[in-house]
Amino acid sequence: MTLESKTRQRGAILVIISQPMQTTLNAPISVSGIGLHSGSYITATLHPADCDYGICFHRTDVDDRDAIIPATIDNAVETPLCTRIENAAGIKVNTIEHFMAAFHGLGIDNVRIDVDGPELPILDGSAAQIVERIHRQGLCIQAKPRRTLVIKKPVEVSLDNGATARLEPADSLILDVTIDFDDTAIGQQHLYYHHDDGQFATDLASARTFCLYKNVEMMRQAGLAQGGSLENAIVVDDGEIMNPDGLRTPDEFVRHKALDCLGDLYLLGATLRGKLTTSRPGHALSTKLLQTLMAATDAFEIVDWSSAAMLGGNGQLPDTAVAAKSL
Repeated sequence: MTLESKTRQRGAILVIISQPMQTTLNAPISVSGIGLHSGSYITATLHPADCDYGICFHRTDVDDRDAIIPATIDNAVETPLCTRIENAAGIKVNTIEHFMAAFHGLGIDNVRIDVDGPELPILDGSAAQIVERIHRQGLCIQAKPRRTLVIKKPVEVSLDNGATARLEPADSLILDVTIDFDDTAIGQQHLYYHHDDGQFATDLASARTFCLYKNVEMMRQAGLAQGGSLENAIVVDDGEIMNPDGLRTPDEFVRHKALDCLGDLYLLGATLRGKLTTSRPGHALSTKLLQTLMAATDAFEIVDWSSAAMLGGNGQLPDTAVAAKSL
């Protein structure tokens, strides 16, 4: 019996991001671990959610009926070292980017995440364990078409440190990412990523977060990186990789930055059709870019798979989309 037939038998589907309908989890998934910045032990439980629910976080440790925080750009707070969202009641959750990247990368539209602390567990510093758990449970196709945000005109932003980001029209989601660090263990790296079925799990999911050893003490004095270790981050010191097992890929650093970008882009509340070109990317840059895009209402449109804007050149849905819809 094939894996595909097994997933069909239990009502789940394999991950097919090019299919036209909304998806949610086939069953709840729990993950636990240390929070990178808080140092607290945290459990996050991912639950299936109804059509059009989106991605929402629920702080179960907060005794407040307003403890739901939708993961949207309207709730994003500009921070340099993680992605933070905060609702109107002032309730926030930090370090959501790796989970958001997994949802975006695997084509998951609707999920509620119950979390019993101020941030998500960092796990091994990548999205690999999240992807593995989701693959194990599978997804469910829902009854409404998924939404896509289509870039119609270029939008570009920059920061004082020389970081730049530009969104422009494209036929699919493309990330063109460049990083440049003084430490020779990282240096300048470039990645061109075309988002397609299976690409996230293959190309980005296992890439871990990283930092320079010389910055660790400064971060900890600022109350950050309290849970950071060689178990959940790559640490670089004057041209040397401090992790005993080294890197997973020679360009793991830029792959992780692309993973972060993919997660931050999902704050748009829909998958993206457009090209992101970014140099020296970071979470503050992503927030500024998405806020600028939302303010430029003529630069994008939101469509679904029932719209002619999403049809192929022959006016038909792609074969993979039709196949997925039939599961």
